[in-house]
Amino acid sequence: MRPRLRAAGSAYLLGAGLLVGGTARAYCPCYTASSSNNTHECGVEAVAGTNPTTAEWQDIFDLVAQGPAVWGTAGPAVGDIGQGCGKPEALHDVPPRFPCELLKAIAMAESGWKQFCVPESPDDQIGPPERTIISFDCGYGVGQVTSGMHVGETPSFDRQRVAGDATYNLATGTQILAGKWRATNCVGDNQPSIVEHWYTATWAYNGLAWSNNPNNPNHDPNRGVYDPSVGGSYTYQEKVFGRIEHPPSAGHWPSIPLAYPDRADCGSGGSPPELPEPSCASPTDCTNTRTTHTSTCFPVDPPDGGTGGTGGGTGGAAGTAGSAGSAGTPGSGGSAGTAGTGGAGGTGGSMDASSDASPDGATGGTAGSGGGSPGQVYQSEEADGCACRSVGASGAGAWAGVLFLLGGVLGLVRRRSCRACVRRS
Repeated sequence: MRPRLRAAGSAYLLGAGLLVGGTARAYCPCYTASSSNNTHECGVEAVAGTNPTTAEWQDIFDLVAQGPAVWGTAGPAVGDIGQGCGKPEALHDVPPRFPCELLKAIAMAESGWKQFCVPESPDDQIGPPERTIISFDCGYGVGQVTSGMHVGETPSFDRQRVAGDATYNLATGTQILAGKWRATNCVGDNQPSIVEHWYTATWAYNGLAWSNNPNNPNHDPNRGVYDPSVGGSYTYQEKVFGRIEHPPSAGHWPSIPLAYPDRADCGSGGSPPELPEPSCASPTDCTNTRTTHTSTCFPVDPPDGGTGGTGGGTGGAAGTAGSAGSAGTPGSGGSAGTAGTGGAGGTGGSMDASSDASPDGATGGTAGSGGGSPGQVYQSEEADGCACRSVGASGAGAWAGVLFLLGGVLGLVRRRSCRACVRRS
């Protein structure tokens, strides 16, 4: 079923009134199914609940940003999305993930981070208790989910959970956003981790309409970056991007000065063609430039480690017996000590030292019987924005290094090659 798009009188246009001239005002409609003022056939009754705190919202956004592979049953199913546009990465399908900064700004524009609130309209719903925020055109909850929430609609998601569960509601909003990503043309190389590459999908989230084209003459041709404390006439995606740069507070999200596409590339219709990498400093200023930004909520991906490399097996054998009592030097094999130098490492995978600090591959092996070090540690080169790996010191000693070079280590030592890195600002 084709999602019902928001147009004039949209849930967003209502949400845009949350901040007028920098002054917040109450905004909590509840056009629930049983209201006598429900003129748009909202099909689900409001649910009583307590709105999450700002700290609780942060946890919700961080979870939902990781996509269905992480949130599991906390949200609806969301199909894979495309990554790459041949500039240079070839298009291929990937599990969906979403920049948390984008989700936070969209939700602020749509509902002011409200799943539940005490209604102030319509007349027959005013007053406590807190319950689902429902716009007059049936936008439900924090994501103002409209498609599928009307009488007679049977969407793939659970409508009751959209009304009563903040996490599920936000995740359902990403299902819609993912559909917009799939349905619109590329921005840059179409990388889901790049915030600016969601420009056209964000445009489409409100509606692929001329009103959202940056060339629309109703918008000031000399406008800068949108600031919600100032207001002004801007496209929907410009308002979302401007919010990312101008958060309500440092406790909501850090300010990120996003880059914009050249509006000369955006065409003159409701849907833009394929857009080059955004680099303009504002919707109307391409003389000054900016770089694009990788979302801060995406950890650096570890390379595919498979089952992990094998270490040095059972460790080096002790030297042949001798009469001396002190430990023999590694490899001398003559005057034996009580124990030989250990092998280069135990069987098992290397430990991933990336931001999620999770083991990469099989469980780490035990050290060699002679006291050798564990499997080699691979450290993420995150300092320079690269996701490749370099081999850390194994601590096996000089003898292990010699064995490694001579190919005499018992067991195969898997070596990982560092993939070519593409730095993204």
